[in-house]
Amino acid sequence: MKGNQNMENNKMENKRHLPLEGGYNFRDLGGYPTADGRMVKWNTVFRADDLGTLTENDLEYLAGIPLVSIVDFRGAIEMEKAPDLIPVSVKEVYNYSIMPGNMDVTQMQVLSETIPMEKLMEKVYTLLVTDPEIIDQYRKFFALLQNSENTPLLFHCSAGKDRTGMAAALFLLSLGVDEETVIEDYLLSNKYVEAKYAPMVAQYPQYKPAFIVDRNFIEIALNQIKTDHGSVENYLKDILHVDLEKIKKLYSHQ
Repeated sequence: MKGNQNMENNKMENKRHLPLEGGYNFRDLGGYPTADGRMVKWNTVFRADDLGTLTENDLEYLAGIPLVSIVDFRGAIEMEKAPDLIPVSVKEVYNYSIMPGNMDVTQMQVLSETIPMEKLMEKVYTLLVTDPEIIDQYRKFFALLQNSENTPLLFHCSAGKDRTGMAAALFLLSLGVDEETVIEDYLLSNKYVEAKYAPMVAQYPQYKPAFIVDRNFIEIALNQIKTDHGSVENYLKDILHVDLEKIKKLYSHQ
């Protein structure tokens, strides 16, 4: 029975991972079961890393979904260094920059002189759920989601694992997906960005925590939310202004 379940999980994972030639961490957030016996809708909300290396075939694939909105969580410098390639179906790109962003090696070297990289990543995850400016960007992200005219929607950053990982976790939790399943979705980024960052990890192993995701990182963020607000549900409703009933109707079904 366990073997059959693993096969089914792998089948669903393969279905979620978009078959793109120039993208690594592009995933459909559909197919996850919710606490009230429903399922997250397929082909509606997607998470990704940067779009700057997409091929013509990739752009045609995404236009065929068809993507309507893109949310870019990257900072201005990141956007300038690696401009997104946009499918023709997209009507609007929303730049909801979240800082700190993708660090280069020079920044890592400077920062690691005062704090170990793992501790720095833990601090980043605390900021993702406590910093007022970051909260405002996630609030705007959820405001978009609460209007069905903005979907299908794709949101991304540079690696699609930290800023995007937190957004994906909050989205799935708003639909009633259980926390362990949400963490498993978050951890899948390690599988999909491994090839992207393997050369950097090989050259700078001391900075590996910046190139991966870790259960500890996401748990620190979720525990901070619970400490500050009592529950993730309270945080979604009171801080991010999410209408939970509305979002469940929009993004889950029997």
